[in-house]
Amino acid sequence: MNKSKRVNISIIASVLIMACACPVSGLPSLTGDPTAPPVEIITTIPVPPEIQQDTQPANVLFSDDFSSPSAELEEFSDENGSVGTKNGVYSVVSNVGLWNWGRTTTELSNATAEFDVVMVSGPSSTNAGVGLYCRLSFGDDTSLNGYLLAISLDGYYAILDFQAGSPTAIVDWTYSDVVNQGSASNHIRATCDGNTLELEVNGQVLATTVAGTTASGPLAFAAVSFDDIEPNVEAHFDNLVVSQP
Repeated sequence: MNKSKRVNISIIASVLIMACACPVSGLPSLTGDPTAPPVEIITTIPVPPEIQQDTQPANVLFSDDFSSPSAELEEFSDENGSVGTKNGVYSVVSNVGLWNWGRTTTELSNATAEFDVVMVSGPSSTNAGVGLYCRLSFGDDTSLNGYLLAISLDGYYAILDFQAGSPTAIVDWTYSDVVNQGSASNHIRATCDGNTLELEVNGQVLATTVAGTTASGPLAFAAVSFDDIEPNVEAHFDNLVVSQP
C-alpha cells in the first residue's frame, strides 16, 4: 500500500472519530458556539390532495347531460318525426300533430325526473306541448298506455292518462303564469310515486293527482304541436336527473 492511500485512510479514520464524538442530541451549531442550542431539523411530509368524493345523492338512479349519445334514451327517425341526442341535448321532433316520444331503456314504477326543456321550433301560436311520460306500456296493436305530465308553451299545464293511445285529462289543461312561454326554457320536475302523480314547473308544484295504476314502465320525453296549420315542433331536453322519490 502506498503512502497516499495510507494517509487517506488516516484522515478518514480521524473524521469518523470526530463524528462519533458529536453530541447525540443534535448537530453542532453553524456559528461554532458550543453553548448554542442544537439546530432542529424539521422534515415536512407533503399531504396528498383529498380524494374527490361522489357528491351525487344516493337516490339518483341515472342522469344524463347528453354531451354524448345517450345510453338510456332511444334514437330513431321516421316520417312522423325523430328522437335522439344531438349537439349536447336530446331532441324530440314531431311532424304530424301527434305526440312523438323517445323512451328510456330502464323501466320504473316510482321515479322523479327533473330536466330542462326548450321549444326551438314550432307553431307561431306557441300552442305546442312538451313533457314526460311515465309507466309506459303498449297494447297488442302497439297503442300506448301511460301517464303524461306536460306543459303547453302558451302557458298551460296538464296531467293526462293515455289508454290505447287516447288521452283522458286527470288534471285538465290549466293556465299558469309559472310556465315560461314560447322559446323560453322551463325546468320540470315530474313525479310518479305509488298512486301519486305530481308536476312541478320552475320550482312550483302546479298539480298533484291520483294514478290508477302503479305498474312499471319506461319514462319518455315527448313533444307535439296542437296547431293544425303548423303541425311541426322540435323540443330540446337537457340535464336529466332521475331519482327515487
